[in-house]
Amino acid sequence: MFRFHWLHRASVLAIIAGSIATLSPTSVSHASESEQTDAEKSSRLAADVKELLRSRCSQCHGNDQQIADLNVLSLESLLADDQVVPGDASNSRLYEILIEEDEDTRMPKGAPPLSEKELALVRHWIEADAPAFPADIEQPVEEDRDDSLNGLVGVDYVLKQILAHQRTLPVEKRVRMRYFSCNHLIAGGATREQIDLQRKALAKAANHLSYQPRIAPLTVVDGETATVFAYDLRDLGWHVQPYRNATKSANRAEYNLFDLVLLEYPYSIAYEASETYDRLAMEYMHPAGMVRPIPYVRVDWFCSTALQPALYNDLMRLPLHLNELEKQIGVDSQANVRDGIAQRGAVAVSGVSHNNRAMERHPSNHGSYWKSIDYASSKGRDNLFADPINLHGAGGEMIFSLPNGLQAYYLATGDGLRLDSAPTTIVTDKFSEDKNVRNGLSCIRCHDRGMKPFRDDVRASVIDLPGSYGFDKRKVAELYPTKETMDELIEEDRIRFLTAMKKVNDDDSDNETLAPVSRRFLDAPIAYHTAVGELGLQSENSFEGMFRSPQFAGAGLVPLSNNGVIRRDMWEDYFPSIVEFLGLGVPVIPVDAVTRPDFRVDGSNISVALSTSHTNNLYSPGDDLVIFAKNEGQTTVYVEMIGTGVGGEKVVLVPAGKTLSPGETLRFPETGSLKVQSTLGNERITLFASLDEFEGGQVLSAKNMADRFVHPFYKLNVHGAVAQLDHKANRIEKQTLTIETR
Repeated sequence: MFRFHWLHRASVLAIIAGSIATLSPTSVSHASESEQTDAEKSSRLAADVKELLRSRCSQCHGNDQQIADLNVLSLESLLADDQVVPGDASNSRLYEILIEEDEDTRMPKGAPPLSEKELALVRHWIEADAPAFPADIEQPVEEDRDDSLNGLVGVDYVLKQILAHQRTLPVEKRVRMRYFSCNHLIAGGATREQIDLQRKALAKAANHLSYQPRIAPLTVVDGETATVFAYDLRDLGWHVQPYRNATKSANRAEYNLFDLVLLEYPYSIAYEASETYDRLAMEYMHPAGMVRPIPYVRVDWFCSTALQPALYNDLMRLPLHLNELEKQIGVDSQANVRDGIAQRGAVAVSGVSHNNRAMERHPSNHGSYWKSIDYASSKGRDNLFADPINLHGAGGEMIFSLPNGLQAYYLATGDGLRLDSAPTTIVTDKFSEDKNVRNGLSCIRCHDRGMKPFRDDVRASVIDLPGSYGFDKRKVAELYPTKETMDELIEEDRIRFLTAMKKVNDDDSDNETLAPVSRRFLDAPIAYHTAVGELGLQSENSFEGMFRSPQFAGAGLVPLSNNGVIRRDMWEDYFPSIVEFLGLGVPVIPVDAVTRPDFRVDGSNISVALSTSHTNNLYSPGDDLVIFAKNEGQTTVYVEMIGTGVGGEKVVLVPAGKTLSPGETLRFPETGSLKVQSTLGNERITLFASLDEFEGGQVLSAKNMADRFVHPFYKLNVHGAVAQLDHKANRIEKQTLTIETR
């Protein structure tokens, strides 16, 4: 029987500090920027302003359309008629019209005004004498373009580059390669600097997700254009096949770690009418046995998504409890404290935590293991200076060395339970628009230079105190080393990290690459030119009318038709529908993605209401629970239902093939009820529904990884010289209900 006994992660005292340091993420960013040359700063500033003007103004004042004879992507045009007066923002007409209070006059017209941060960027650029914009990269010439892809930019190019690269490799190596691309940025307009950032961010992200002993080499597939890249799965350890079929314990699933990435990917299109796609399917994708026929993944999406839960947890195989993590990396932290092996420091005031905190270093299998001990306050029992030996924190961040010299991260409650993110009331990620500190990405962006120095306040404060204060001062002296000793340990760890990073980027640059790439993808709104580029459409063609159609205007996409913007989550929701509307190909919908709990088929007649016996879905231990699914539509539907525990464990509640007639209600269990167990927490009920019968999924389980529920969707079948997709998921809906036990 399906039991509700999940771990409770929202502990009242679950306080996590997002970084082991006294420096804030903002100060870290500034420290890196200070090491740039003036020329580098000027170039980065100009590139950032050009990208801002491209996203907010170029639809009316760009290369394709120049209302009022103004092209904001041309410095020459901006310098004319005092639109920009170098060194004088106050007398620059461009800046004046951007800050105009009158909505009828202010630009961009009919769209949200620029934010204070965006206005400050423009002003800074002008006051810095308006350094020249870097040139955009030209789209590479596509010779012998596939006729079916003639209306698209870059698609045939990327597919052919992958195909050509495959043909240069030994047969046994071909199926091991996985590809990435940032070519879509060129279609929307991109500078060389932006493209180079993508390459370096990919190398940094991938190697932060590897337990291999060496930095994995990144292959640039398309030469000087450098928009298509490849990794050998074995170089990163992603070739491992950890899953087994939970219903057939002896049956090991064929899926590897990178297949988890493909299950989450929302931007893949199968070009079934394309000869190039067919060749790639026959020669590469079909032999590779991918869980989904996805020839390449976008760099910006990968860097922004794979470094966050749930993918980060699973690719790094982070266990649910801190004790298990320490076993994995060869650390016994309690014994190390007892035996004087641990080296500790503590601060009364931290740049990333509101309260006092301690930092503790241990030797590990591959270098060092740091753990912070963080508190809900700095008074009473939470005052670590009252007893600096026996610490009882509310949570912490763990940082441990990877075999390749980089670092991995782990957030936990005071009881050692793994957390995906930290509460913003205690710590924030200043790189993120919503300020949430998320395990993986937030930590990697903050620790761009490895471990950060700090000054211990304990040793100097208590070591010379006279008399007894309720703790052993000799133990304090053993645990809390001198400043010189601690500085040496931190520097040792920094050098290990920086040496590895130099191999990642193959240069001496100190510029942080991951933060700008992930911020642009996660936080920057989607403008018209961005949407056109991501779809691979010819930029000179007008598609604004599509977003005014009832199908999309009613969904909230109409701003894209009028120089406005939308958020990325909305864009991803409607990406499959837009692809189908334009007839670009078959969208490979990530119905089995754990990061996508719901999916609605546009214009669907499916209407199934999912509920429980408590209207608010809140329960207490001992309560009786029943799950209901009622068909409120006018057509019979096929359904399948699964349950997911807080640790990611899954179980099939209602197998595929069950039908619901109009007005019929499915009850689970059929009789009686489920008794809610005493352990607090959240669980999820997920319902798949379709007007057509579909093949059921299977539960895949692996140690230290969340279960996956995988359907045999988008199976690639090759018939002669033609590749076809079977079991498309384009008409299957998914909805998820969260149940909380308090």
